[in-house]
Amino acid sequence: MQELVIKNVKTAEYKTVDLNQVYDPNGEHRHSFGFMKSTVVSPYKSGEGKLAVAFYTLQPGQSNYPYHQHLGREEMFYIISGRATLKTPKGNVEVSEGDVVFFPPNENGAHMLTNTSEEPVSYLDIDTSTPSDVVLYPDSGNVRVLAGGMQKSFKLDSEVNYLDGE
Repeated sequence: MQELVIKNVKTAEYKTVDLNQVYDPNGEHRHSFGFMKSTVVSPYKSGEGKLAVAFYTLQPGQSNYPYHQHLGREEMFYIISGRATLKTPKGNVEVSEGDVVFFPPNENGAHMLTNTSEEPVSYLDIDTSTPSDVVLYPDSGNVRVLAGGMQKSFKLDSEVNYLDGE
């Protein structure tokens, strides 16, 4: 049974995540994908609930994730402090303390947050949990499939016939 959760953004314990190091330590990337993250609640870990909630901090020059859109999840950011550049389908937008941004689960919700300032940016990330999701990466042509404990990435242009190999 889920418990009441109270967590303060200023006193929470954060884990440092460096996506470049995790996924491609010898690669060359246009962006530094890294952040500090403190999970508030996660149905993916507990198996309960419908919302995933986490605090994030981006240091100057860091992006949270590659430019992407979810097909199965809604997501929302609340900018707690600082300012950053949000890449969207309509171009770059500056977001700052107090801004709330909603990302629908379609092409209009594509996003990437990059700290282009000299100070850290902190934000709250809330997304709906789903047993599976498909994430499209418009800049690279990648697609990521998440289902259960599986996470696999593919190129969109490597489509196979539905009955290939059957």
